[in-house]
Amino acid sequence: MRVLVYIAFLAPLFATAQSGNSFVDVRLDTNVVRIGERARLLLEVAYPMNASVIWPTIPDTLNKHLEVSAVSATDTADGQRGLMRQVRTLELTSFDTGFWAVPPFRFIVNGEPLDTRALLLEVRTVEVDTAQGLRAIKDIHVLPFSLGYWLREHVLWIVGGVAVLVALVALVLFFRRKPRVAMPAAPAVVLPLKDRTLAALRTLENERLWQQGDHKGYHSRLTDVLRGYIEERYRVPALESTTDELLKELRVSALSTDHRGQLENMLRLADMVKFAKALPAPQENEQMMAGALRFVEDTAPTPSPNDHA
Repeated sequence: MRVLVYIAFLAPLFATAQSGNSFVDVRLDTNVVRIGERARLLLEVAYPMNASVIWPTIPDTLNKHLEVSAVSATDTADGQRGLMRQVRTLELTSFDTGFWAVPPFRFIVNGEPLDTRALLLEVRTVEVDTAQGLRAIKDIHVLPFSLGYWLREHVLWIVGGVAVLVALVALVLFFRRKPRVAMPAAPAVVLPLKDRTLAALRTLENERLWQQGDHKGYHSRLTDVLRGYIEERYRVPALESTTDELLKELRVSALSTDHRGQLENMLRLADMVKFAKALPAPQENEQMMAGALRFVEDTAPTPSPNDHA
């Protein structure tokens, strides 16, 4: 029976699902583990440069026998034949012995579904030497309290606490003796809305979040900056509104139709990344930043002569 199961499942171990130039692949680093041990599952998708890729949702458990103990970040690299390649590694474990199926994973590449093949993982029990006999469980032994042992274990905390206490006492005595001189408060300098928004976008760009795999954080931060700009510029509740609600509010604002369309494209793409777990191409991430900078430059209020006084 075991031989038949191996024959049925060994063939798909290296099989791939393909559509056009795109394909997905799944591999296990081992087909046999002992109970409680971990097996590494590699998921891979290859796609053309400008294709959109949506990864499958990775649950905590693949079924009632297989648990996902760890999921790596997505690793993006150039593949063969001019394709982009994304790889993610899962660590699987099980506490039930037997043959357990790893179900297929579904990717969405340019709107088309691509499913990986099912795999098989055998979980074996730990062999016990019954010739040695079973030993009784020993009771918990509680050691008596030792002040010397406790002091040795906590000496760093004790010394640190005494040092902090001495420093606080010294600071209190120092400030009590030193006369206080009232200093005039420096006037707060408030930058124009355009300068503040562009500076926030440049700071986000320099952090290189999406280059490090944090696409959701990058698009969330970028749209938060844009929404804050719109709320202050056009006096609409942009930060608390959904995309549809915000676009409806802006219909009666001074924002032009072309700029509303540009803003809608950026917000829709960000919503796909944040809520549908879409994975934009590098060009789309770069265009998001360029579009946001251009949007602020084009729609920022013109400074009045009094602003330079």
